[in-house]
Amino acid sequence: MTEAHWPERVRRAIETDSMIRLFGIEVEETSEVFTRVSAAVKVGCLQLHELAHGAFIFALLDVAFALTVNAKADAVAVQWSISQFRSAKLGDRVTAECRLLHGGRRLMVVELKALGSEGKVLAKGQATAIPLGAPIPTQRRC
Repeated sequence: MTEAHWPERVRRAIETDSMIRLFGIEVEETSEVFTRVSAAVKVGCLQLHELAHGAFIFALLDVAFALTVNAKADAVAVQWSISQFRSAKLGDRVTAECRLLHGGRRLMVVELKALGSEGKVLAKGQATAIPLGAPIPTQRRC
């Protein structure tokens, strides 16, 4: 979905998300099922080995996640699982993608991927969100 077609709630999320401003994140594409964001590794994003800090990679994945799961209704993360295979260097552009795998009324599950400048996978994972205001499940007896 192009910027001209983004729903108002997505525009508001982009305008108010402090991580987007802090890291200079560019929203390349976003919809209810897929989001791609990217940012260049700056000096302030480096860890002691002069590689992109894991928190920087996570921030990109989190922004992509937030835009995807909140595109239709308010939702919050309840679980993350990310494996980081490699990192990026100063000046590299890191791209984070979030793809909705399951968009239920009670749970939303997404697949996450971070790519380096050369298209190599830096990290992959999965996250789960709960839509806010979702009905409380009824208790059943086994």
